[in-house]
Amino acid sequence: MSVVLVLDLLLMVVSAGLWVAAWPLRDTRAGTPVLIAAVLATVARVAVVVVLGRAGWWFLPDRLVTAVPLTLAAVVAGIAVTRRRKAAVPVLIIAAYLAVAGLAMQLVVGYPVTAGGLVAVLGPGAVALLVWRLRARTARIAVMAAAAVALLAAGVTAAAGSRLPDRLDHHAGHGVSVADLRGPDRPPTRSFTLTARAAVVTLPSGKTVDAWTFNGSLPGPELRVTRGDLVEVILRNELPDTGVTLHWHGYDVPAGEDGVAGVTQDAVPPGGTFTYRFVAEDAGTYWYHSHELSSTAVRRGLYGTLVVDPAGARPAETDLVLPVHRFGGGVTVLGGSDRRETRDVPAGRPVRLRLINTGNNAHRVAVSGTPYTVGAIDGRDLNGPTPLTAETTLRLPAGGRYDVLFTMPAGAVHVMVDGRESEGLLLGAGAAPPHPDGTELDITRYGRPAPGPFGRYDKDYTLVLDRLIRFLDGVPGYAYTVNGDVYPDIAPLMVDEGDAVRTTVVNRGTDSHPMHLHGHHVLVLSRNGRPVSGSPLWLDTFDVLPGEVWQVAFRADNPGIWLDHCHNLPHARQGMVLHVAYRGVTSPFAVGRRTPNHPE
Repeated sequence: MSVVLVLDLLLMVVSAGLWVAAWPLRDTRAGTPVLIAAVLATVARVAVVVVLGRAGWWFLPDRLVTAVPLTLAAVVAGIAVTRRRKAAVPVLIIAAYLAVAGLAMQLVVGYPVTAGGLVAVLGPGAVALLVWRLRARTARIAVMAAAAVALLAAGVTAAAGSRLPDRLDHHAGHGVSVADLRGPDRPPTRSFTLTARAAVVTLPSGKTVDAWTFNGSLPGPELRVTRGDLVEVILRNELPDTGVTLHWHGYDVPAGEDGVAGVTQDAVPPGGTFTYRFVAEDAGTYWYHSHELSSTAVRRGLYGTLVVDPAGARPAETDLVLPVHRFGGGVTVLGGSDRRETRDVPAGRPVRLRLINTGNNAHRVAVSGTPYTVGAIDGRDLNGPTPLTAETTLRLPAGGRYDVLFTMPAGAVHVMVDGRESEGLLLGAGAAPPHPDGTELDITRYGRPAPGPFGRYDKDYTLVLDRLIRFLDGVPGYAYTVNGDVYPDIAPLMVDEGDAVRTTVVNRGTDSHPMHLHGHHVLVLSRNGRPVSGSPLWLDTFDVLPGEVWQVAFRADNPGIWLDHCHNLPHARQGMVLHVAYRGVTSPFAVGRRTPNHPE
């Protein structure tokens, strides 16, 4: 579908240009070929819109507003020109206007189509028609002046309305405060201290990174605990002028421990501390990062890994935690190294590779030299995973985690990231085995199916993701939207404790969006209308590619106020953030210019 979306945009631009050119060229030798090309481009776009419509109604409204009348205008224009009628001139003008308006509908209005959007796009045409019909020069000037004033007033109002105030209380009121939804207040089983500080870190290749770090290392310290432990983490901030928090990505902690500045706590200021406590109830692979200025903080190094081992004796296995991270300047590290690392692993030993994408974009990981299975995704074990080979690559979305399992063979095993065979991780002795061309694993078809827990749904929501021209904090820009709006104007998803909540997520844009719901895992029900036929997929980050439609569900069993956002963090910074809010839960924390909190 991504190809179809790009083709639609291309045809829209081409047809607009051709229709605009068709009017002045109508009486020239080039006029007829240009008109024919305009008609053909319009017909081709109609065919593409039909294909998009098969993916769902969400792709159609803004396209149909202009595509249908433009198609009719194209037919009339073709007939008029071939018969050399004077009617060709106004029809060509109308067709040109509709073609350009189609661009505006898709770049400005999007989904849903509102009355205000229609007025903004079609209003100038109506004003132009009125001016053309008026005979008196004074009346024409008055109409144009009134339209200009109305347009300017609408722009000023929109810009002013988008400005983030000095203080914005998202969820103030009476009820249970997120500040009271904390972990147990008793002596911890495991205690850690993480200190945020600036440091120049030298990577194994000799390259240096001017980083923000936890405890001076990249990544931050690995926190490894056992299921059932009461974990305490003391966060200290030694950065000179930046606040920090700790968000436990994928770990369903109590709301007051979630670490989102302005929602569940105030950012920890320079010189300050904050203590997090939670019971490690779920074994698996997770990670942590700051959620204050997160699009900058995570990229610069404020991230680390969290591993929760099952209770009881640990198996004799080689267990490697391998975060994949990309710093500014295009430097990519696997497990902290930007060059090939070698590990000696004896043949016959079980191996677990915990792959964690701590960046903003998906990475493709390939494992060659041995059959392997994906035993868990996002910290949740899969049911009946089957062996894979080097012909299968793993698409690891931003924020996502794959646990790769295999028994070490007599030869070497190579883990390759994004096709860079000279880098990655080499296990065992000998030359790196080759990586044949392969196909990407479809996680919705992998493993053995099992019954799901949901029989009915108490709440149904739809989130339509797009990229549209919007005002962001008073400045016009190309923003990432949800249902046509940007943060903080996106309506929260309101739930009651115990609800079974089903959400349909539609990507109308040309960027992929790894959507991450805090405090919950979601069960994937279907992708592009096809039900999941493999293992039940419980994810905390699911990557919605261009043109895709995902349907997921979760149980509202963790009261709080939770972020639901794109984990390509620059997308979140540019608007793609909303909240899932439990009825009766409030927050004393706020964002705004005169607060310390800027979660994205």
